[in-house]
Amino acid sequence: MKRTLLALGLAAIASSSFAYNAQLDGGFTYTDHDDNFTDTDNQFELKGTFYFNPVATKNAPLNEAAFLGHNSNAYLGYTYNYLESKPILATKFEADLHTIYGGIEYFVEQFYLNGELGFGQSEIKATSPVGSGTNDSDVTTYRALAGYMPLSNLLLAAGIDGYQGDGDLEDNRFAVRAKYVAPMGQGQFLNVEADGAFGDEDEVTIAADYYFDQAFSLGAAYNIEDDGEDDVDFFSIRSKYFINSNFAVGGEVGFGDDVQAFNINATYRF
Repeated sequence: MKRTLLALGLAAIASSSFAYNAQLDGGFTYTDHDDNFTDTDNQFELKGTFYFNPVATKNAPLNEAAFLGHNSNAYLGYTYNYLESKPILATKFEADLHTIYGGIEYFVEQFYLNGELGFGQSEIKATSPVGSGTNDSDVTTYRALAGYMPLSNLLLAAGIDGYQGDGDLEDNRFAVRAKYVAPMGQGQFLNVEADGAFGDEDEVTIAADYYFDQAFSLGAAYNIEDDGEDDVDFFSIRSKYFINSNFAVGGEVGFGDDVQAFNINATYRF
């Protein structure tokens, strides 16, 4: 009996290092606004990714295994936002925003392709002593990138990023992306990445993560948006830890102009 239990235990340990074929990511974000309007701002995210070939977890960060292995994949995601205002002149506003998106990442030797299409729907409800009313709106988002990898761990890509919605809501933007995972020695790595979209509204995000080992990382990100009149920037600190090669937990704390955000997330691979 003892030998059987030992064999089962060793098999369980070994199985944690197997390659994986799919990944589920989920997270919840609470945003605190320092203003006289917003009372509640919550967001829930769920994303599933299927890899066309098994992803091997080699001697590299577990969080970067698919990128370093050039694993092509298809993904589908859903985001739900709920916002509620404080009472203003006895009137209260509630907003429900649903977004679904899907895309594909494809690696062909040193070339990279990414295409994504999304659809969002929002409902804003106003309630007052004299009655209530709702306003619905839709928006379609799209993104297409083509890139080249001069090194196996360096990606440079460019393309288009845009959205189109009800009324005059429209912007077609030039998009760029760069990502580099650099070995630092003694099993440590540094990930540096940047994303940008430039049009009527410009948006740039730069981020870096330091991997102390395969499982644990600590990083930071900075995001700025400019609509031609106002600049809005946001800085965050993030961390992720893989309890084993199949399951990870993470968190992020962010600060901006009169706003703070707190995120918890988890990843499961199988």
